[in-house]
Amino acid sequence: MLFQIIDNKQQCRSIYSNKHIISDPDYEKLSKTWSFNSVLKDKDIQYASLYAQGQNLDQSCPDILKESWEEVKQKHFAYIKSFEGAKVKFNDYCFYDLVPQSFVIEYFDMKSQITDHVLNSYDKPENYEFLLKLSELVAEIENHELSIDLDALGNDLHELRTRNFKEKLMRVRPHISYNVFGTITGRLTTKKDSFPILTLDKNYRKIIKPQNDWFIELDFNAAELRCLLALNNQKQPEEDIHDWHGHILNRLSDKNLDRNDIKRKIFGWLYGPPNVSLGIPQIEKYYNKQQALQKYWNGEEVTNPFGRKIISDEFHSLNRLIQSTATDTFLRRAIAVNKLLEGRKSFTMGLIHDSMVIDFAHDDKDILEDLIKEFQDTDLGIFKVNASLGTHFGNMKRFR
Repeated sequence: MLFQIIDNKQQCRSIYSNKHIISDPDYEKLSKTWSFNSVLKDKDIQYASLYAQGQNLDQSCPDILKESWEEVKQKHFAYIKSFEGAKVKFNDYCFYDLVPQSFVIEYFDMKSQITDHVLNSYDKPENYEFLLKLSELVAEIENHELSIDLDALGNDLHELRTRNFKEKLMRVRPHISYNVFGTITGRLTTKKDSFPILTLDKNYRKIIKPQNDWFIELDFNAAELRCLLALNNQKQPEEDIHDWHGHILNRLSDKNLDRNDIKRKIFGWLYGPPNVSLGIPQIEKYYNKQQALQKYWNGEEVTNPFGRKIISDEFHSLNRLIQSTATDTFLRRAIAVNKLLEGRKSFTMGLIHDSMVIDFAHDDKDILEDLIKEFQDTDLGIFKVNASLGTHFGNMKRFR
Protein backbone atom coordinates (compact mmCIF):
# COMPACT_ATOMS: atom_id res chain seq x y z
CA MET A 1 0.00 0.00 0.00
CA LEU A 2 1.25 3.48 -0.91
CA PHE A 3 1.71 5.93 2.00
CA GLN A 4 3.60 9.05 3.12
CA ILE A 5 5.12 10.10 6.42
CA ILE A 6 3.45 13.45 7.15
CA ASP A 7 5.92 14.77 9.73
CA ASN A 8 9.39 13.49 10.62
CA LYS A 9 9.18 14.42 14.30
CA GLN A 10 9.26 11.36 16.52
CA GLN A 11 6.10 12.34 18.36
CA CYS A 12 4.14 12.72 15.10
CA ARG A 13 2.95 9.22 14.27
CA SER A 14 0.12 9.87 11.82
CA ILE A 15 0.66 9.04 8.15
CA TYR A 16 -1.23 9.63 4.90
CA SER A 17 -2.56 6.74 2.81
CA ASN A 18 -5.36 6.41 0.25
CA LYS A 19 -6.91 9.83 0.97
CA HIS A 20 -6.95 9.23 4.73
CA ILE A 21 -4.88 10.37 7.70
CA ILE A 22 -4.10 7.30 9.79
CA SER A 23 -3.18 7.97 13.41
CA ASP A 24 -1.95 4.48 14.35
CA PRO A 25 -0.53 2.90 11.18
CA ASP A 26 0.31 -0.77 10.75
CA TYR A 27 3.61 -0.50 8.88
CA GLU A 28 3.59 -4.20 8.03
CA LYS A 29 0.75 -3.50 5.59
CA LEU A 30 2.55 -0.59 3.89
CA SER A 31 4.88 -1.09 0.95
CA LYS A 32 5.69 2.13 -0.99
CA THR A 33 6.62 5.70 -0.06
CA TRP A 34 8.78 8.59 -1.21
CA SER A 35 11.73 8.46 1.21
CA PHE A 36 13.17 6.60 4.17
CA ASN A 37 12.31 7.51 7.75
CA SER A 38 13.90 5.93 10.82
CA VAL A 39 10.53 4.53 11.94
CA LEU A 40 10.59 2.38 8.78
CA LYS A 41 13.89 0.61 9.48
CA ASP A 42 13.86 -3.11 8.64
CA LYS A 43 10.44 -2.80 6.97
CA ASP A 44 9.89 -4.23 3.48
CA ILE A 45 9.22 -0.92 1.74
CA GLN A 46 10.25 0.53 -1.63
CA TYR A 47 11.54 4.12 -1.63
CA ALA A 48 10.93 6.20 -4.73
CA SER A 49 13.59 8.77 -3.84
CA LEU A 50 16.23 6.05 -4.18
CA TYR A 51 14.86 5.13 -7.62
CA ALA A 52 15.01 8.83 -8.55
CA GLN A 53 18.68 8.97 -7.41
CA GLY A 54 18.82 12.59 -6.37
CA GLN A 55 15.90 14.01 -8.31
CA ASN A 56 13.49 15.80 -6.00
CA LEU A 57 9.71 15.78 -6.23
CA ASP A 58 9.69 18.70 -8.66
CA GLN A 59 12.14 16.99 -11.01
CA SER A 60 10.37 13.65 -10.77
CA CYS A 61 6.87 15.02 -11.26
CA PRO A 62 5.33 13.87 -14.60
CA ASP A 63 4.18 16.60 -16.97
CA ILE A 64 0.52 15.73 -16.50
CA LEU A 65 0.77 16.55 -12.76
CA LYS A 66 3.05 19.59 -12.85
CA GLU A 67 0.34 22.26 -12.79
CA SER A 68 -1.52 20.64 -9.90
CA TRP A 69 1.71 20.02 -8.01
CA GLU A 70 2.72 23.69 -8.35
CA GLU A 71 -0.63 24.83 -7.00
CA VAL A 72 -0.48 22.61 -3.94
CA LYS A 73 3.15 23.59 -3.33
CA GLN A 74 2.18 27.26 -3.31
CA LYS A 75 -0.46 26.56 -0.67
CA HIS A 76 2.11 24.68 1.38
CA PHE A 77 4.56 27.57 1.12
CA ALA A 78 1.84 30.06 2.18
CA TYR A 79 1.07 28.01 5.31
CA ILE A 80 4.74 27.82 6.27
CA LYS A 81 5.22 31.58 5.83
CA SER A 82 2.14 32.31 7.92
CA PHE A 83 3.44 30.10 10.73
CA GLU A 84 6.82 31.80 10.60
CA GLY A 85 5.12 35.19 10.78
CA ALA A 86 3.17 34.03 13.82
CA LYS A 87 6.44 32.73 15.36
CA VAL A 88 5.07 29.22 15.66
CA LYS A 89 7.66 26.81 17.07
CA PHE A 90 7.52 24.02 14.51
CA ASN A 91 9.30 21.51 16.75
CA ASP A 92 6.43 21.73 19.25
CA TYR A 93 3.70 20.75 16.80
CA CYS A 94 2.90 18.17 14.14
CA PHE A 95 2.25 19.53 10.66
CA TYR A 96 -1.17 17.87 10.46
CA ASP A 97 -2.22 19.70 13.64
CA LEU A 98 -1.41 23.11 12.13
CA VAL A 99 -3.20 22.94 8.76
CA PRO A 100 -6.68 21.82 7.66
CA GLN A 101 -7.05 18.07 7.22
CA SER A 102 -8.29 18.65 3.66
CA PHE A 103 -4.96 20.28 2.74
CA VAL A 104 -2.94 17.45 4.31
CA ILE A 105 -4.84 15.00 2.12
CA GLU A 106 -4.50 17.18 -0.98
CA TYR A 107 -0.74 17.70 -0.56
CA PHE A 108 0.19 14.13 0.27
CA ASP A 109 -2.08 12.69 -2.37
CA MET A 110 -0.07 14.66 -4.95
CA LYS A 111 3.17 13.43 -3.38
CA SER A 112 1.87 9.88 -3.57
CA GLN A 113 1.01 10.23 -7.24
CA ILE A 114 4.58 11.37 -7.97
CA THR A 115 5.90 8.49 -5.86
CA ASP A 116 3.80 6.00 -7.79
CA HIS A 117 4.97 7.45 -11.10
CA VAL A 118 8.65 7.07 -10.14
CA LEU A 119 8.29 3.51 -8.88
CA ASN A 120 6.45 2.47 -12.04
CA SER A 121 8.60 4.39 -14.54
CA TYR A 122 12.18 4.37 -13.22
CA ASP A 123 14.54 1.41 -13.16
CA LYS A 124 15.55 0.13 -9.75
CA PRO A 125 19.21 1.14 -9.17
CA GLU A 126 21.74 -1.68 -9.16
CA ASN A 127 23.08 -0.37 -5.84
CA TYR A 128 19.62 0.06 -4.29
CA GLU A 129 20.42 -2.04 -1.19
CA PHE A 130 23.55 0.03 -0.51
CA LEU A 131 21.59 3.28 -0.92
CA LEU A 132 18.97 1.99 1.50
CA LYS A 133 21.55 1.02 4.13
CA LEU A 134 23.22 4.41 3.71
CA SER A 135 19.85 6.14 4.09
CA GLU A 136 19.29 4.21 7.31
CA LEU A 137 22.69 5.27 8.64
CA VAL A 138 22.31 8.98 7.86
CA ALA A 139 18.78 8.95 9.33
CA GLU A 140 20.19 7.44 12.51
CA ILE A 141 22.87 10.14 12.65
CA GLU A 142 20.26 12.85 12.15
CA ASN A 143 18.20 11.50 15.06
CA HIS A 144 21.08 12.12 17.50
CA GLU A 145 21.18 15.67 18.81
CA LEU A 146 24.70 17.07 18.92
CA SER A 147 26.07 18.16 22.27
CA ILE A 148 27.10 21.75 21.50
CA ASP A 149 29.02 23.88 24.01
CA LEU A 150 29.04 27.46 22.70
CA ASP A 151 30.84 28.57 25.85
CA ALA A 152 33.95 26.92 24.37
CA LEU A 153 34.12 29.88 21.98
CA GLY A 154 34.58 32.28 24.89
CA ASN A 155 38.25 33.09 24.27
CA ASP A 156 37.62 33.73 20.58
CA LEU A 157 34.58 36.02 20.78
CA HIS A 158 36.73 39.13 20.31
CA GLU A 159 36.87 38.09 16.63
CA LEU A 160 33.96 39.22 14.45
CA ARG A 161 33.90 35.96 12.48
CA THR A 162 33.59 33.96 15.70
CA ARG A 163 30.68 36.12 16.89
CA ASN A 164 29.00 35.69 13.48
CA PHE A 165 29.57 31.95 13.66
CA LYS A 166 27.99 31.77 17.13
CA GLU A 167 24.93 33.71 15.96
CA LYS A 168 24.57 31.39 12.97
CA LEU A 169 24.70 28.28 15.15
CA MET A 170 21.95 29.64 17.38
CA ARG A 171 19.65 29.53 14.34
CA VAL A 172 20.67 26.01 13.23
CA ARG A 173 19.23 22.73 14.46
CA PRO A 174 21.89 20.77 16.40
CA HIS A 175 21.46 17.80 14.06
CA ILE A 176 23.49 16.61 11.08
CA SER A 177 21.28 16.08 8.03
CA TYR A 178 22.99 14.53 5.00
CA ASN A 179 22.08 14.39 1.32
CA VAL A 180 23.23 11.01 -0.03
CA PHE A 181 22.92 12.30 -3.61
CA GLY A 182 24.79 15.57 -3.10
CA THR A 183 27.69 14.81 -5.48
CA ILE A 184 28.26 12.70 -8.59
CA THR A 185 31.09 10.80 -6.89
CA GLY A 186 28.87 9.77 -3.96
CA ARG A 187 30.52 11.98 -1.34
CA LEU A 188 27.92 13.19 1.17
CA THR A 189 26.82 16.80 1.45
CA THR A 190 24.70 18.37 4.17
CA LYS A 191 21.25 19.83 3.70
CA LYS A 192 20.44 23.50 4.09
CA ASP A 193 19.08 23.21 7.64
CA SER A 194 21.86 20.91 8.86
CA PHE A 195 24.56 21.60 11.40
CA PRO A 196 27.55 22.51 9.14
CA ILE A 197 29.76 19.59 10.13
CA LEU A 198 31.45 19.31 6.71
CA THR A 199 32.53 22.96 6.57
CA LEU A 200 33.20 23.47 10.27
CA ASP A 201 36.41 25.44 10.86
CA LYS A 202 38.91 23.26 12.73
CA ASN A 203 39.29 26.05 15.30
CA TYR A 204 35.60 25.64 16.19
CA ARG A 205 35.48 21.84 16.43
CA LYS A 206 36.00 22.15 20.20
CA ILE A 207 32.34 23.13 20.63
CA ILE A 208 31.21 19.56 19.86
CA LYS A 209 31.33 17.38 22.97
CA PRO A 210 30.60 13.65 23.22
CA GLN A 211 27.46 12.49 24.96
CA ASN A 212 29.42 9.46 26.14
CA ASP A 213 33.12 9.55 27.13
CA TRP A 214 35.22 10.22 24.03
CA PHE A 215 35.13 10.68 20.32
CA ILE A 216 36.85 7.98 18.26
CA GLU A 217 37.65 8.93 14.65
CA LEU A 218 38.54 6.35 11.98
CA ASP A 219 39.87 7.15 8.54
CA PHE A 220 41.98 5.45 5.91
CA ASN A 221 45.64 6.22 5.40
CA ALA A 222 45.80 7.81 1.91
CA ALA A 223 42.50 6.29 0.80
CA GLU A 224 42.63 7.54 -2.80
CA LEU A 225 46.14 6.23 -3.44
CA ARG A 226 45.21 2.89 -1.91
CA CYS A 227 42.14 2.73 -4.14
CA LEU A 228 44.27 3.23 -7.25
CA LEU A 229 46.59 0.46 -6.07
CA ALA A 230 43.55 -1.79 -5.67
CA LEU A 231 42.18 -0.85 -9.09
CA ASN A 232 45.49 -2.06 -10.53
CA ASN A 233 45.49 -5.22 -8.37
CA GLN A 234 48.58 -4.09 -6.49
CA LYS A 235 49.37 -5.24 -2.95
CA GLN A 236 48.59 -2.73 -0.22
CA PRO A 237 51.58 -1.54 1.85
CA GLU A 238 51.01 -2.15 5.57
CA GLU A 239 52.91 1.00 6.54
CA ASP A 240 52.02 4.66 6.02
CA ILE A 241 51.83 5.04 2.27
CA HIS A 242 53.93 8.21 2.13
CA ASP A 243 56.68 6.54 4.19
CA TRP A 244 56.49 3.70 1.67
CA HIS A 245 57.01 6.17 -1.16
CA GLY A 246 59.94 7.66 0.74
CA HIS A 247 61.63 4.28 1.14
CA ILE A 248 61.34 3.69 -2.61
CA LEU A 249 62.60 7.13 -3.55
CA ASN A 250 65.41 7.24 -1.01
CA ARG A 251 66.86 4.06 -2.50
CA LEU A 252 67.19 6.02 -5.72
CA SER A 253 68.72 9.16 -4.19
CA ASP A 254 71.67 10.09 -2.01
CA LYS A 255 69.56 12.50 0.03
CA ASN A 256 66.40 11.92 2.03
CA LEU A 257 63.40 13.59 0.40
CA ASP A 258 60.96 15.61 2.50
CA ARG A 259 57.67 13.80 3.19
CA ASN A 260 55.54 16.83 2.28
CA ASP A 261 57.43 17.28 -0.99
CA ILE A 262 56.78 13.63 -1.83
CA LYS A 263 53.07 14.04 -1.10
CA ARG A 264 52.75 17.19 -3.20
CA LYS A 265 54.63 15.63 -6.10
CA ILE A 266 52.59 12.42 -6.15
CA PHE A 267 49.16 14.01 -5.66
CA GLY A 268 49.96 16.66 -8.23
CA TRP A 269 50.77 13.93 -10.71
CA LEU A 270 47.84 11.73 -9.67
CA TYR A 271 45.21 14.35 -10.48
CA GLY A 272 47.03 15.88 -13.42
CA PRO A 273 46.43 14.86 -17.06
CA PRO A 274 46.26 11.05 -17.41
CA ASN A 275 49.08 10.92 -19.97
CA VAL A 276 51.62 13.01 -18.00
CA SER A 277 54.48 11.06 -16.42
CA LEU A 278 55.61 11.36 -12.82
CA GLY A 279 59.14 10.67 -13.98
CA ILE A 280 59.62 7.98 -11.33
CA PRO A 281 59.01 4.60 -13.02
CA GLN A 282 59.62 2.75 -9.75
CA ILE A 283 56.43 4.31 -8.33
CA GLU A 284 54.44 4.71 -11.54
CA LYS A 285 54.43 0.95 -12.03
CA TYR A 286 52.21 0.66 -8.93
CA TYR A 287 49.89 3.52 -9.93
CA ASN A 288 49.20 2.71 -13.57
CA LYS A 289 46.63 5.37 -14.42
CA GLN A 290 46.16 4.30 -18.03
CA GLN A 291 45.58 0.68 -17.06
CA ALA A 292 42.87 1.70 -14.58
CA LEU A 293 41.15 3.91 -17.15
CA GLN A 294 41.19 1.19 -19.79
CA LYS A 295 39.26 -1.02 -17.36
CA TYR A 296 36.83 1.48 -15.83
CA TRP A 297 36.33 4.27 -18.43
CA ASN A 298 34.71 3.59 -21.81
CA GLY A 299 35.46 6.97 -23.34
CA GLU A 300 32.21 8.52 -22.14
CA GLU A 301 31.42 7.07 -18.74
CA VAL A 302 33.31 5.91 -15.66
CA THR A 303 31.98 2.79 -13.93
CA ASN A 304 33.72 2.16 -10.63
CA PRO A 305 34.06 -1.31 -9.00
CA PHE A 306 30.81 -0.76 -7.10
CA GLY A 307 28.77 -0.06 -10.24
CA ARG A 308 28.55 3.71 -9.78
CA LYS A 309 28.36 5.30 -13.25
CA ILE A 310 29.54 8.87 -13.91
CA ILE A 311 29.54 10.69 -17.24
CA SER A 312 33.09 11.95 -17.77
CA ASP A 313 35.53 13.28 -20.33
CA GLU A 314 39.11 12.01 -20.35
CA PHE A 315 40.55 14.86 -18.28
CA HIS A 316 38.20 14.22 -15.32
CA SER A 317 37.88 10.46 -15.73
CA LEU A 318 40.66 9.31 -13.37
CA ASN A 319 39.69 11.87 -10.72
CA ARG A 320 36.08 10.68 -10.77
CA LEU A 321 37.05 7.03 -10.82
CA ILE A 322 39.36 7.31 -7.81
CA GLN A 323 37.19 9.65 -5.75
CA SER A 324 34.00 7.67 -6.31
CA THR A 325 35.81 4.41 -5.50
CA ALA A 326 37.27 5.90 -2.31
CA THR A 327 33.88 7.30 -1.27
CA ASP A 328 31.99 4.07 -1.90
CA THR A 329 34.69 2.11 -0.08
CA PHE A 330 34.48 4.42 2.94
CA LEU A 331 30.68 4.52 3.13
CA ARG A 332 30.41 0.73 2.98
CA ARG A 333 32.83 0.39 5.87
CA ALA A 334 30.98 3.07 7.86
CA ILE A 335 27.76 1.09 7.41
CA ALA A 336 29.48 -2.11 8.55
CA VAL A 337 31.06 -0.46 11.62
CA ASN A 338 27.76 1.15 12.57
CA LYS A 339 26.16 -2.30 12.45
CA LEU A 340 28.57 -3.40 15.21
CA LEU A 341 27.36 -0.51 17.37
CA GLU A 342 23.74 -1.73 17.43
CA GLY A 343 22.58 -2.27 21.01
CA ARG A 344 25.59 -0.36 22.41
CA LYS A 345 25.80 3.02 24.14
CA SER A 346 28.29 4.20 21.50
CA PHE A 347 26.89 5.58 18.26
CA THR A 348 28.00 7.26 15.04
CA MET A 349 28.20 11.02 15.56
CA GLY A 350 28.97 11.88 11.93
CA LEU A 351 30.69 11.09 8.65
CA ILE A 352 33.13 13.80 7.62
CA HIS A 353 34.38 13.35 4.06
CA ASP A 354 36.34 10.10 4.48
CA SER A 355 36.36 9.80 8.28
CA MET A 356 33.87 8.24 10.67
CA VAL A 357 33.42 9.82 14.11
CA ILE A 358 32.00 7.65 16.89
CA ASP A 359 30.60 9.02 20.15
CA PHE A 360 32.27 6.31 22.22
CA ALA A 361 31.33 4.96 25.63
CA HIS A 362 33.97 3.51 27.96
CA ASP A 363 31.66 0.53 28.54
CA ASP A 364 32.16 -0.45 24.88
CA LYS A 365 35.97 -0.64 25.01
CA ASP A 366 35.72 -4.40 24.44
CA ILE A 367 34.68 -3.83 20.81
CA LEU A 368 37.14 -1.06 19.89
CA GLU A 369 39.58 -3.44 18.21
CA ASP A 370 36.70 -5.08 16.34
CA LEU A 371 35.52 -1.68 15.07
CA ILE A 372 38.96 -0.88 13.68
CA LYS A 373 39.31 -4.33 12.06
CA GLU A 374 35.85 -4.00 10.50
CA PHE A 375 36.71 -0.56 9.13
CA GLN A 376 40.01 -1.66 7.57
CA ASP A 377 38.58 -4.81 5.94
CA THR A 378 37.38 -3.13 2.74
CA ASP A 379 35.95 -4.69 -0.42
CA LEU A 380 39.26 -3.79 -2.11
CA GLY A 381 41.55 -5.32 0.52
CA ILE A 382 42.93 -4.44 3.93
CA PHE A 383 43.54 -0.67 4.16
CA LYS A 384 45.69 0.82 6.91
CA VAL A 385 43.49 2.81 9.32
CA ASN A 386 44.32 5.94 11.28
CA ALA A 387 42.52 6.05 14.64
CA SER A 388 42.19 9.20 16.77
CA LEU A 389 40.68 9.89 20.18
CA GLY A 390 39.55 13.07 21.91
CA THR A 391 37.52 14.36 24.85
CA HIS A 392 35.95 16.82 22.39
CA PHE A 393 36.07 17.09 18.61
CA GLY A 394 38.75 19.76 18.72
CA ASN A 395 41.50 17.77 20.48
CA MET A 396 41.58 14.52 18.52
CA LYS A 397 44.94 12.74 18.78
CA ARG A 398 46.20 9.64 16.96
CA PHE A 399 46.54 6.43 18.95
CA ARG A 400 47.77 2.95 18.08
